[in-house]
Amino acid sequence: MSRSRRRRRRGVYISPFLLLAAGLILAALAGYLIWNGLHPGGGGNDIPAGSFQPGTPSGSDEPRKEHVTTDSGIACTLTDLGEDAVYTGDLVLVSNAVPYHFPDQQDLVSIYENKTSSYYVRDMEVLLCPVPLEALNHMMDDFIAQGGSKTVNVVAGHRTREFQQHLFEQSSDQNGLDHAKEFVAQPGGSEHHTGLVIDLYLYFSNGTSGDYDGTGEYAWINSHCQEYGYVVRYAGDKQSLTGIADEPWHFRYVGVPHATEMVEKGMCLEEYIDYLRQFPFDGDHLTIEAGGKKYEVWYDAGSEVYLPDSGNYTVSGNNVDGVIVTCEVS
Repeated sequence: MSRSRRRRRRGVYISPFLLLAAGLILAALAGYLIWNGLHPGGGGNDIPAGSFQPGTPSGSDEPRKEHVTTDSGIACTLTDLGEDAVYTGDLVLVSNAVPYHFPDQQDLVSIYENKTSSYYVRDMEVLLCPVPLEALNHMMDDFIAQGGSKTVNVVAGHRTREFQQHLFEQSSDQNGLDHAKEFVAQPGGSEHHTGLVIDLYLYFSNGTSGDYDGTGEYAWINSHCQEYGYVVRYAGDKQSLTGIADEPWHFRYVGVPHATEMVEKGMCLEEYIDYLRQFPFDGDHLTIEAGGKKYEVWYDAGSEVYLPDSGNYTVSGNNVDGVIVTCEVS
């Protein structure tokens, strides 16, 4: 008897575990596609919490409104001033830790050619920006009018990177590197690059000269300079913040309202820049009364800034992360 053979057709065996894994992969893929549909631009481009997003207010996913009126009634328009706005203006913080952003051009004038007769200047090459020069003229005229002597000599104004390099190396060679780091800013870290700074010295009628220390009759200048927009930039008790030792001869222009507020609060510029961040546009604004006028001040992170539609106002970057608007309201 012959046996008939029957071949069995063998089916494909699939493990239950393999089916489960495939299901999980498909579910994850579907979730990813849904997420990206709801959140365009997602997938690896997340912005860390607390970081600034241009076009949206801090802590909000909503686009910023183009036109807003402040609580005090100032109509403002959202304006993109461009990246350079953060690095220019009277309030830029410049130090060894926060280098200056050198512009292609600077508006500088000769002090010698535009000064009054109330003070001396080293030579015709000492340069300053026009607004702080005008303020310097008013301050020195008033110093003489209240009884001061014509002995103040402006010996330094704007400096190039190359000249600052020369000064730093010269101080290091003569006094040692540690001394240079304490008393001389490094190239790029000097406020003199801004054209907003003057250094004072003394020159007497008999041809002799001397250091300016802000004492005696000159104490009037150091105690009233904020009324003209200047501050004594480097005080001995702020060295841990500024990195520079006491320099009573070094004056920095920041504008009348901010100089007044800095002196009233006892702040150096490093502290003041941090302080201004407490007054964002979408929060409480800072009010300053100075020189018989009232100012409203706010800070905007980045270069998208709310600017008043009318009136007198100034705009300055802080050279770090944003822009400060100072609006005259009375």
